Amino acid sequence: MSELTENERKILELLLESKRPLSIEELTSKTGMPHSTIMSVIESLSAKGMVSKEITRKFLVKPTSEGLDYASRGVPERRIALQVLKHGGKLRIRDLGDLGFTENEISIGVGWIVKKGWGRIDKGFIVVEREPPRSDDERMLEELTGRGLLELTEDIPQVIRELEKRGLVEISMRTLVKVSASSSVSKALLKAVPVISKITHDIIKRGLWRKARLKPYNIKALPPTVYPGKKHFYVEFLEKIKSILIAMGFREIEGPLVESEFWNFDVLFQAQDHPAREIHDTFWIKYPRRTTLEEEAIVERVRRIHESGGDTGSRGWGYKWRPDIATRLILRSQTTCVTARYLSENPKPPVKVFTIGKVFRPDEIDATHLPEFQQLDGIIMAENLSFKHLLGTLAEFFKQLGIEEVKFKPGYFPFTEPSVEGYINHPKAGWVEAFGAGMFRPEVLASLGVKYPVAAWGIGIDRVAMLFLGIDDIRKLYSTNIDFLRKTLVKW
Repeated sequence: MSELTENERKILELLLESKRPLSIEELTSKTGMPHSTIMSVIESLSAKGMVSKEITRKFLVKPTSEGLDYASRGVPERRIALQVLKHGGKLRIRDLGDLGFTENEISIGVGWIVKKGWGRIDKGFIVVEREPPRSDDERMLEELTGRGLLELTEDIPQVIRELEKRGLVEISMRTLVKVSASSSVSKALLKAVPVISKITHDIIKRGLWRKARLKPYNIKALPPTVYPGKKHFYVEFLEKIKSILIAMGFREIEGPLVESEFWNFDVLFQAQDHPAREIHDTFWIKYPRRTTLEEEAIVERVRRIHESGGDTGSRGWGYKWRPDIATRLILRSQTTCVTARYLSENPKPPVKVFTIGKVFRPDEIDATHLPEFQQLDGIIMAENLSFKHLLGTLAEFFKQLGIEEVKFKPGYFPFTEPSVEGYINHPKAGWVEAFGAGMFRPEVLASLGVKYPVAAWGIGIDRVAMLFLGIDDIRKLYSTNIDFLRKTLVKW
């Protein structure tokens, strides 16, 4: 004999009365049950063969604010093409900015003119020979703007997918579930034994429990898992690092992500023909390509030191220093440029600061490399500061992290001398290279106008975090997978 819970009976009775399929929303409204309860009951009835489900998907397409703007003013490629035709069919690309086009519109518009076959690029000029025909994406964007919302029950057309890639439309999916009772349900209801899962005063008073089956109570069942809100585990780790450094007397500083080669390389006495400046090691900014150097005194000192060594006793690099290279904009490849900027503004002791931030290098993505990652840099400036003080500071920092053993071996870095590479003895991973450190070279100090010794150190904090958090893939540090984040805790 079939057994039905009270909720299952309610759902079946509603389906029989309606004589048509009902949506989950309708069942929720008529029964007052939560959506999750309705879904659970439907799954149970479906397993018993008493109901069937009809599932359909709807795609809702609507224009974004940028799409609405393009629909009213025209897509950038059409506006640029028409301007080119007004100027005889050929116009220098860099002159488009003088006609009111933004750098983003120029980049997008010129690219789509070529892609759509409306024109071509010829030695820095954009060439358009005739007025372009109305394209499918323009017609679709106008139609969407007029409707406001488009509903699709079939596959999404390619033209809409292209608009989505350009950020001109948003696509959302809505799943519709309709439930209908099977033909044998009426008989099943008559034969079914009601199951009571909760005893009430009314059930006892009316004796209804005598004609029903009491649902067993599972005393071994665990309560539902509750995941309270918490910080991302990597953010928590970085905050722990910051709190240790602040407790050691350091102060946090920040700097720009987009930096000039002057502050990223030249000030740090890295030659202008150094391999680290090549495109395979540095991200160059396309728009704008260059900046201006307003720190004339520092620029002059850097020029002299690169060319001849200045008054430092160094021979420099022995070439003609080029400001056109120094003014190129890049995504910073190291956070040492942040501490260098700070020293140029604070050339006298005491100085004890650190910075944690993203740096960018064109690495292939794998388990240990990302094109952007977190780096930690710190500096100390004091009278009579020695190399020994630097090593002691680093040993104390790792001690606060629970690492008792730290080893140093001689190393080379372009802007420090003497320099060391540091290794820590992790309980599980053994000896691991963790940082680089050294005393800023005289050429660097002279460039910044500093007359006191400065100890500097840098840590690829992502890899250190992987050790302490027990993570084997650097990509997991930035994971947005909710299940992974719920289960990952900071362990010390």
